[in-house]
Amino acid sequence: MNLKGKITICLLLLAAVLSGSCNKEPVLTPGDVPVPTVRMDGYYAAFDEQASTFLATLPAVTDFSAIPLQVSSGADRILMDGEELPREGMTLDFRQPRSIRVIFGNTYHDFTLSARNTGLPVVRLNTPRPITSKEDWVAGASLRIENADGSLDYEGPTSVRGRGNSTWNYPKKPYAIKLDEKAEILGMPSHKRWVLLANWKDRTILRNDAAFWLSKQSGLEYTVRGQFVELVLNGKHAGNYYLCEQIKINKKRVNVEDGGYLIEMDTYFDEVNRFLSEEFLLPWMVKEPDEDALSPEAFAALKEWVRKLEALLKDEDRVLAHEYESWIDVDSAIDYLLVEELTANHDFYNTWPTNMPPGPHSTYLYLQPDGKLFTGPVWDFDYHSFVPDRTHFWAGADKTMYYPALLKDPKFRERLVERWEMQKDRFRQLPAYIDGMAEYLSLSQAVNQVMWPIDNKENGDETMSYNAAVERMKKAFTDKWEWMDANIRNLK
Repeated sequence: MNLKGKITICLLLLAAVLSGSCNKEPVLTPGDVPVPTVRMDGYYAAFDEQASTFLATLPAVTDFSAIPLQVSSGADRILMDGEELPREGMTLDFRQPRSIRVIFGNTYHDFTLSARNTGLPVVRLNTPRPITSKEDWVAGASLRIENADGSLDYEGPTSVRGRGNSTWNYPKKPYAIKLDEKAEILGMPSHKRWVLLANWKDRTILRNDAAFWLSKQSGLEYTVRGQFVELVLNGKHAGNYYLCEQIKINKKRVNVEDGGYLIEMDTYFDEVNRFLSEEFLLPWMVKEPDEDALSPEAFAALKEWVRKLEALLKDEDRVLAHEYESWIDVDSAIDYLLVEELTANHDFYNTWPTNMPPGPHSTYLYLQPDGKLFTGPVWDFDYHSFVPDRTHFWAGADKTMYYPALLKDPKFRERLVERWEMQKDRFRQLPAYIDGMAEYLSLSQAVNQVMWPIDNKENGDETMSYNAAVERMKKAFTDKWEWMDANIRNLK
């Protein structure tokens, strides 16, 4: 080979070497890079700098196999599984954590991406039109309930409307549900009628549930069952709700025999079949039988029964002779009083509205056809209960309903103390229950509080952190328990 040929070959070899050097990837070293912003299903993921981990809480998700992901960064490149991550985002399976590599110049850093839900069941309610009334049912709705692990609990057609008195006027609305067919829901006995409580003005979200726990420790025959859920209304996450039983006559709810009555005492005084009692000025309202099923004769018979009961209770000699024991179930009256007092429930004796005599709100009773009146179940504790300024006086025992008349009888007072002694140690365990529920709800409440900030100041904990509000609630209960233990023997 001549000199010219050798030179040509050398030049070609040199060009090949230089070309290979130019195409070779630069050597990357681990180090600091711009920390990206990560969103999953529209929620920003929280960043743990120590673990280089992003964690997104997706309250309404139970299927993690296809989660929209978007990563924003000032870095040069973002890789997942060795492939460039599209800047516009993509949908990925997050049933297991994923990793990304962020590259900036010759430096890279690896991050872990994880997603979770709040651990609560998800209720998906879809309606053909907006829910604008607490009187008119929106028919043709659908209800789907998924457990936190994604398994299906219930699916079927339903109707829905608003509910509540003052609560219907709050930003976060409560709802009533009427299934087309009876069904078990989240382990609760089969029925058509259910309620979604919003708990908007309760920073802890726990007041109603805690009161129901106390009721279950008492001797009351029935306590409303309920579960915390995430509500998705017409495709949009609506926050933390309490899905519970509506108070209705039923063998598994308020067990009233045929010919009996389900009664609510409430100074809102807004039912069709209602009357103000003559002697005690109490607002009796018939919840069942329904207004179209209650005959004029049955309504008149109830009014006459109440008139006779109040005549008895106005006669101190008849009270001291214990005649009321044939009319009133004493133990349910006492157990109801204990729950209302331990919670320091403002609705036990309410001075609002001012156009009505002071008295109870949301107080349920049921009258069996044999003429015996039972007190309960308990209901409605989100307003001014478990608060420090109500721990050192009686919330209503000395002034509401028929309790002042009954407390004139030493035998009733003795039974009151006796039942307190029987049950007080069980009641005392409430703070431990609250701790467990607060931990269970910690993720959900954080999302809910961002969605529904509270501008109502009735409970006094609205601007507190969640943990501080829970501690305040527990202390208020403990203070009231101790005060009751010291004073219940002197209640007259």
